[in-house]
Amino acid sequence: MMHRLTLVSCCLLALPLTALAEGDVTPGLWSYEANAALGPFPVQDIGTHCVDSDMANTSYEALLNDINDACRVTDGAQQADGYHFTLRCAGGPDGELNGRLTVKGDAAQLNATGWTGSAKQNMPVILSASAKKLAPTCS
Repeated sequence: MMHRLTLVSCCLLALPLTALAEGDVTPGLWSYEANAALGPFPVQDIGTHCVDSDMANTSYEALLNDINDACRVTDGAQQADGYHFTLRCAGGPDGELNGRLTVKGDAAQLNATGWTGSAKQNMPVILSASAKKLAPTCS
C-alpha cells in the first residue's frame, strides 16, 4: 500500500479536485517530491508528471479510491484550509490515513498521517508531498 500511496499522492498533487475549485490546477508538466515514513523506514520519490485534460477533471476522491481495490475515502470535504480526507483500507494491508491537500496557484501540498498493517500489529505512516507546475505543456 505504501508505494502505491506515495505514487498516487504525488499524482494527486498535480490534479484538481473538480468539487474544490475548477481550474485551480491546469494541465501541464508538474514536478513533485514526496517523503514518507513507514514506521522507521523512510521513502522518497522525486520526479515529474504530465497532467492531461482528462486527469485534470478527475476528482481526488476517485484517485484515492483507485490506490488499491481495498481502499476507500470514507470522509472527504473541502474546508477553508484545503481538502481534508480519511482513506481507509481493509482486506490486506489494512490501514487508515487522515490528510489535507492544499492547492494555491501553481503549487500544491499534501500531508497525511495514519497507520498500515493489521489491527493487532500496525506501523505508523507519515506522508508529506509537494508539487509545482513547471510548464503549460508536457512536450
